[in-house]
Amino acid sequence: MHRRTFLKATGAATVGVTAVGAASAAPDRERYRPGGPALGQPNAINLNAFHTNAQLTAALESIARQSGRVSLRERGRSAGRNDPIWEVQVGGGDVDVHLVTQIHGDEAIGTEAALKLIRRLGLSDSRQVDHILENLSFTIIPRVNPDGAMYRYDVDGDGGKERVGRRYNTQAWTADQSRYRPYYHYDPDGQAPGYDMNRDFNVRPPSEFDPRTDDDAAWWADEQYLDMPYEGHTLFGSGLRLAPEVRAVTESFMETNPDYAITHHHKGGSLYPGSDEGKRPTKQTLMSVMAAYGPEYLDRSPFYPADHAPVSEAVNPFLDAETSARSIKLNSLVIEALAERGDSVFDSITRYGYFPLWGSYLDGLCPNVANGGDGVAGMLYEVAYQTDDLGQKAFGRQLELTTVGFLESFAALADDPALGEYSVEPYFETPLYGQGIQPR
Repeated sequence: MHRRTFLKATGAATVGVTAVGAASAAPDRERYRPGGPALGQPNAINLNAFHTNAQLTAALESIARQSGRVSLRERGRSAGRNDPIWEVQVGGGDVDVHLVTQIHGDEAIGTEAALKLIRRLGLSDSRQVDHILENLSFTIIPRVNPDGAMYRYDVDGDGGKERVGRRYNTQAWTADQSRYRPYYHYDPDGQAPGYDMNRDFNVRPPSEFDPRTDDDAAWWADEQYLDMPYEGHTLFGSGLRLAPEVRAVTESFMETNPDYAITHHHKGGSLYPGSDEGKRPTKQTLMSVMAAYGPEYLDRSPFYPADHAPVSEAVNPFLDAETSARSIKLNSLVIEALAERGDSVFDSITRYGYFPLWGSYLDGLCPNVANGGDGVAGMLYEVAYQTDDLGQKAFGRQLELTTVGFLESFAALADDPALGEYSVEPYFETPLYGQGIQPR
């Protein structure tokens, strides 16, 4: 079995940003392994800007009551807290968009931006909103991980439990769930166990894959990684769909049968408050974007190695040329829209060097095999800093970056669902996260 020992070929780093998880890391098994909660600087943590689960429920119910456009549905319940996973539908257009945020509980900006978007789409009477809703239909899950969003632990050692979100849900693994405990199940001392749910998706629909019955011993590597064969490819590190939250998102996605799929996350930062500025880059990147694409762009993947490792490690082989182009153009659109705002935090956008993560929302669901395999154009947003590391610092900038990106994307899609006037080039010309941004 190929063990993925090749290096990611990203080129030499330039002046500017360096970051944890930068694109020059090696894509071996460690690329799949989740990290523990980053406590970082406990004195900086303040989460008052973020909605609790109860507050989010109240806000969504209020919008639904006031708006004749918004449909609110409880799609499922979280594994640990048994809190609702809400799904919002709005719009009457022919182009379907599936948007999910806060799969990781310590990545809360997406939820706040999604709530702001839902409120605007549900209640605004602007011409822009009317145009968007005439042409697009939205299915939005604003908080996939209620457990992680509300997870509490002692940050400062005083014996109390401050509310600080964490990456994982709250769920134990038991031997009746799968042959082995998957690598993305986290069981730290002194904390409740849970799953990194953006490693738990599976490309095969529920009707074709159940880990209790389709758990071939030959698929498992090191008794941790499900390297699942599918349509002539081996999908390394596939998920098992063990979390009820992941099953709820999968069902929502399959019923929506979207044209576009968007997921929002956070990433590490390169400039931290209170750090030694003389040893840090002077230009911060507050957002990175990433497109999912297929073999037509294999030669543009920064991770396609000289030794010709499997295509499924560099691109998603199930996405056709048209779907891939739409994915990349959607990212180009956001990069250009933010850059047009001038020399500010908005012109410091980077991109992640894409490679498939077969347990993720994008790569597990975008092939859309359950609905005929036509493929879904996918995009990932990531803003700087985890909330369990720095709390709500830079909240306003992060929220504005995400909100502007969302609205620009949807306005452009409403004008032209194929994004024909956009090019793939701005995406590939954008610096990779970790390569750096030249300070101005």
